[in-house]
Amino acid sequence: QMPADAAEKQTRVLPLFEFSSLPTKTKFGLKVERDPKLRGLGILGRGRLFSTFRQDHIDEAERLVEVLLEAETFDEFVDLCHQARDFVNEGLYVYAVSVAILHRDDCRGVSLPPVQEVFPDKFIPVETILKAMKVSQQHPNKEDEIIVDKEDTGNIIDPEYNLAYYREDVGINAHHFHWHLVYPSTWNAVKTGKPKDRKGELFYYMHQQMCARYDCERLSNGMPRMLPFLNFDEPLEGYSAHLSTVINGQPYSSRPSGMKLRDIQGVSVQDLERWRERILDAINLGYVTDMDGRETVLDETHGIDILGDIVESSYESKNKEFYGSLHNWGHVLFANILDPDGRYQTNPGVMDDAATSLRDPIFYRWHR
Repeated sequence: QMPADAAEKQTRVLPLFEFSSLPTKTKFGLKVERDPKLRGLGILGRGRLFSTFRQDHIDEAERLVEVLLEAETFDEFVDLCHQARDFVNEGLYVYAVSVAILHRDDCRGVSLPPVQEVFPDKFIPVETILKAMKVSQQHPNKEDEIIVDKEDTGNIIDPEYNLAYYREDVGINAHHFHWHLVYPSTWNAVKTGKPKDRKGELFYYMHQQMCARYDCERLSNGMPRMLPFLNFDEPLEGYSAHLSTVINGQPYSSRPSGMKLRDIQGVSVQDLERWRERILDAINLGYVTDMDGRETVLDETHGIDILGDIVESSYESKNKEFYGSLHNWGHVLFANILDPDGRYQTNPGVMDDAATSLRDPIFYRWHR
């Protein structure tokens, strides 16, 4: 049973997530003016999809997380959340508040609302949501239980659709999002005073287990094991998620079959290839080189932890300038393959977000 103190806090936390794509209707804050601690936030505008993999997005999220963690009291924390909600990006707000709740000592015993209830549009096909809205209009009694069938997102013309039941499962996508809340790539143990033991190793282990399970699902459906994504010039399989976001009303971009990775502003396909070769060289040599030129041996005890931090890459990376951010920027390039320079102002694809990326078959090939 939840302690009385935690139960009271739980009732105050849940409204922070209600209708998260809208500004607060009621001003719950204790202060009338915006707290100076929030100065410099709001760079990523509202109405844009927040990415848990883009460096500029997670850098701003990290700053908000630090402000929320440094709040001296629970009341101040809640007040800062309400103030931030009105001007920071919607997805960034939910991400940062969730990370803070999971790591504040005075929030122990407080549970996060399921992300699939905060952002159902990240999990349920837009056709299904529209069908539910139409059916609900025929039931003015709010107490009526309404059940609608989920719309298909493909058909058997695409062999990969045989695995859609697994890739598009609500639970597994919610798990992936939650894992990245517990282990944020920007987590700074020095600032927070809370080190994450073997974070890099767990990054490797969690994704390896997801790929292993996916291969088991493929074999049980009479399909071959997935082919690792090795050739950066390879034409990719297509995918359409049938998701639209209420944040800006646009769909997540689809990827027609046969497209190849393309450069985006700030990061090129060649960067990914260069980072991969440097990481492979480190594995073959048995050591990594930090920013001061010192060598750290990849031994049996810490080797996989060091490599996991480098591949992601997280704040703990030994040399981010040299080894880059292979995993995170790979996600972003896959997501922006349809509109790499932003000329059409479309949403990125599902690979841009930890809550949606498992839906795409390329996710598993990329992590293999």
